[in-house]
Amino acid sequence: GGGSGGGGADSLVGSRLFFSLGGPPVVAFSVLPFVREEVERARRRGADTRPFVSQLVQQQRAKQLAAARQRAASAGVAQEPEAVADGRIVGDEGGGGEGTLKLKGTSYGFLLREGSREGSRERSSREGHSSGDGGDAYDPYFLDDPALQSGKERMVLNLPGLVASVLPYVRPRALKAQLNEQWALKHQWVSRGLTLSKIRAAKASLLEWVLEANCEVSTAALAHVYFERLVLRRVVNKANRKLVAAVSLSLAAKWNEPESLGTLLAAVERHYSIPRATVFRSEFSAYAELAFDLRLEPGDIFPHFSRLLTQAERTPHDYLGEANFAEFQAEFLEPPADD
Repeated sequence: GGGSGGGGADSLVGSRLFFSLGGPPVVAFSVLPFVREEVERARRRGADTRPFVSQLVQQQRAKQLAAARQRAASAGVAQEPEAVADGRIVGDEGGGGEGTLKLKGTSYGFLLREGSREGSRERSSREGHSSGDGGDAYDPYFLDDPALQSGKERMVLNLPGLVASVLPYVRPRALKAQLNEQWALKHQWVSRGLTLSKIRAAKASLLEWVLEANCEVSTAALAHVYFERLVLRRVVNKANRKLVAAVSLSLAAKWNEPESLGTLLAAVERHYSIPRATVFRSEFSAYAELAFDLRLEPGDIFPHFSRLLTQAERTPHDYLGEANFAEFQAEFLEPPADD
């Protein structure tokens, strides 16, 4: 028999083998890498992800469609609702033949006016949390408090002149359940199924991809802020959290370092199997929910930036360099001078 040569089993993965008896091949087969069924299912789910469309965009499109139907009726064009669903109405435009009445552009200008945020601010005050839409001050410690790391089981020792807390060992799965329970009690307004562990896992993926692509950590920090603001807007759920995280990273890259966008989207496709076309189609809805404002205050980004540097095992001085660290220290680390 015969076959292809190689330098070991690993070199045969992805190749095709032929066996013969000195003539035409009698056996031919391919060597494929082993993929677990759940991994393959996750890939299929990512490829089938539908674009994120916010309620704001849906409402405006519904108004646009209703106005188009009204214009069609007033113009004497008899069409079924499906005829205007794709943005076109075919009928007689006065020229004696068939024409097209095009829908007018959809306006989202109400999102840019301060008055439009009053309702969101009222709702946020009733629910006891920041909406994250620019109407209220964003708190980088509100949604994901880094102090929430230990479970609810602890023993307090009251000794003479000393009070100490002893935290028992808890299995990782039990600890995750306890943290999710504590977090859910504090944030009861969050969509059911969306937990602290899922939010932290999505944010950890963003940092992993940024480091893998050798991009700026500040891009991941921006993406974390956008993602948390969308969670606070109550548009993120268990099903779309990965897509919204990917869209947040895309917006952050376009704002902070556009040249890295292609590399980061390739990482999204590689790890989440979400096509970049789906990410692009979801951007406008996320942008609308963010009130078309990607600008952030330094105080909103700094806590995330510091936390991400710690997770990446880097110090601000090593990462920023001498000159940039001096500005960073003057802005964030040194206390303000007394008048």
